[in-house]
Amino acid sequence: MKKSGLLLAIVGGLIGVGIILSFYGNYLLFENLIQDDGDVGLGEDLIIEIELDSTETRTGIYAVQIINVKSATVTAKILDPFDTELESHQLKDELFEGFFDVTTSGTYKLVIENKEEQVKIFGVIGPQPDAWKKSLDDFSIIVLIIGLVGMVGVVIFTVISRKKSIS
Repeated sequence: MKKSGLLLAIVGGLIGVGIILSFYGNYLLFENLIQDDGDVGLGEDLIIEIELDSTETRTGIYAVQIINVKSATVTAKILDPFDTELESHQLKDELFEGFFDVTTSGTYKLVIENKEEQVKIFGVIGPQPDAWKKSLDDFSIIVLIIGLVGMVGVVIFTVISRKKSIS
């Protein structure tokens, strides 16, 4: 019985560490992203701006989510500091994610246009997270899975050891 309690404490600790790493990893992934949302109707734009330094990051990331998609005709554009269009996508799905090159330092803009009825739109723009930040998020998932599998193993171990002690 003491062994199962110790094993339960260990896998419980693994699950706790996995949860903490998951929260911290998500914080690191999203800390430099700028987000905004709003109801965007016919002829209206949602503009999100961010200052990016080309010496710190070479790639930017953006995402657009259309909430309650009906028949909206939504376009997402990325403009560089000189207001030159780098990317333009007609959004057909509820969620879209894209990347763009950060060639010069300055203010980059995510411009979301709607040509139909009013819809709720959520947009995010920022520098692409570093590889180690992504790997921390992956590592937290692995730790959680190991903890959960360990929890199942502890339950099986406890049931088997109780059956042996009863016999």
